[in-house]
Amino acid sequence: MTIALGCLLPLFAWAATRWAARAFGGRALWLDLLAPTALMALLLGLTDRPLFSGLLVAAPLIGIAVADLTKRAVLGEPVVFADAALLPLVLRHPGLYLPFAGTGRVLAALGLGALLLLAFALLEPGAGLGWWRWALIAAGLLALAGPLRVPPCGLRGAIAREAAADSARFGLLATLALHRRVAREEREARRAAFPAEPPAFTPAPPLPHVVLIQAESFWDPRRDLPDAPALPHWDRLQREAVAHGRLAVPGFGANTMRAEAAVLTGIDEPALGLDRFNPFFRFLAPGLRSLPRSLAAAGYRALAVHPFDAGFFGRDKVFPAIGFTRFDALESFAEAPRRGAHVADAALGEKVLAMLAEAPTPGFVFAITMQAHGPWHGADPLAEWAGHIRDTDAMLGALAEAASVLDRPLLIAVYGDHLPALPQTARLADQRTDWLLWRSDRPGQGAMRDIAAHELFHLIGEALGSGGEARQADRSS
Repeated sequence: MTIALGCLLPLFAWAATRWAARAFGGRALWLDLLAPTALMALLLGLTDRPLFSGLLVAAPLIGIAVADLTKRAVLGEPVVFADAALLPLVLRHPGLYLPFAGTGRVLAALGLGALLLLAFALLEPGAGLGWWRWALIAAGLLALAGPLRVPPCGLRGAIAREAAADSARFGLLATLALHRRVAREEREARRAAFPAEPPAFTPAPPLPHVVLIQAESFWDPRRDLPDAPALPHWDRLQREAVAHGRLAVPGFGANTMRAEAAVLTGIDEPALGLDRFNPFFRFLAPGLRSLPRSLAAAGYRALAVHPFDAGFFGRDKVFPAIGFTRFDALESFAEAPRRGAHVADAALGEKVLAMLAEAPTPGFVFAITMQAHGPWHGADPLAEWAGHIRDTDAMLGALAEAASVLDRPLLIAVYGDHLPALPQTARLADQRTDWLLWRSDRPGQGAMRDIAAHELFHLIGEALGSGGEARQADRSS
C-alpha cells in the first residue's frame, strides 16, 4: 500500500507540470513521464522508503510547475532547459526572484516540504524490497543515462524550437530533455560560424575611449505612459547622437543575458538556435567573436564593471572567456552609496571614469547598471522605478560632461536590457527599449534608427570608423 501511495505522489506532481504547460495530448507521453519514473525507481531502490522517495521526487516537480506558471504570468514564456543555470542564483539572491511567486507562500511550502521529508526519513519503515532494490536502481540509472540523456532522433527532429509550443505538444519535462540535447548537438557548428579571428571590425584613428552601458530596465516611457519622468540628459544625448532609436530586445522583464550576449557578439537569435534562451549558459566561449576581442585587436584594453555578484549569470567565467581582461564587481563598491537595494548608478559612473583615467591605452569599458533592478516594492512600484531611471539619466549626463577632461574622445553607447516587469509595461504592445550612440568629437544630428539588439554591435564598429566586415560576414554565414 505504501509503495502505491509513494508512486502516486510523483505522478500527481508530473500531472501538475503538464497542466501548467497545457500539455493535453499524448505525443511523447512516455518521455515526459520517464524522468519522474526513473527518479522514483532510483530513490526507492536507494532508500527502501516509498513515501520518502515519492515526496523527494514530487517536491521539485511541484516547484517546476509553480516556476513555469509564474514565469508565464510575469515574463510571458515557460521554463526552459537553460533555466537550470538560474537555480543557484535563486538560492543566492532570493529577493530578485521569490517576490514574483509570493515570498511567503514559497517559504511556507519549502518549510512544509522539509518537515515532511524529515518526518518520513525518520519514521517511515523500510518496505522490505530486498533484491528488487538493485533492479530499481539499475532501471533508474539506465533511463537517466539513456532516453533522457539522448532522446530518440525522431522526437528531436519533430520539435518546433519554440518553448511554449513544444511544451504544450510534448510536455514540459520531455521538452526540457529534447531542447537540451538538440542545443548541445548544434552548439559547436553554430559557434564556428562566428570566429574571433579575424576581428569583426578594425577601428580607425583617432581611437576614442568606448563606454558601452547596459542600463537596467531602462526605456523612455514618455511615448507610452502618462506622468512619465523627464530625462533631460537622455534628450540632449539623443539630439547630438550619431544615431538613436528603439531597440528590439529578446525578452521582457528579465533574461538580461540575452540582450547582453546579442550586443557583445552581434549574433542574432536564429543563429544561436536553442542557446538563445541563455547564451551565457553554454554558448559564449573562447574563440567566439566579441566586442572586447575586436577592440583588443586594435589596441584597446577591454574592461567590465557591474556593481553586483560577479558570478551572476556566470559572468566571472564568461567575461574572461570572451576577451575582457578585468572585471570589477560588487567587491569594488564596498564604500559606494546605494539607492534602494543596489549600488547607485552615480557610483557606477564614477567608477567608469576612474577606469578610463587609469587606462594607458584606449579603454573599452562595458558597464552594467544595477540600481533600477526590480522587484520594486511599496505602494507605487512604477514611481519607484521611475526614480531609479532618473538617476540613470543623471549618470549618463555626468559621463558625457566628463568627456572634455579625458585624454582622448569618448564614444558612449547605451541601451536598455529590457522593459521593467510592471503591470503597466506588460500590457504594452511594443516592448522595445531604447538605444543611442554618441561621440564627443563628432556630434551627430540624432538620426533615428530602430534596430535589433545584435545590430548595435555592428553600429559600434561603424561609429569607430569601420564595421562593414562584420555585417558582410553575417550575410555570408
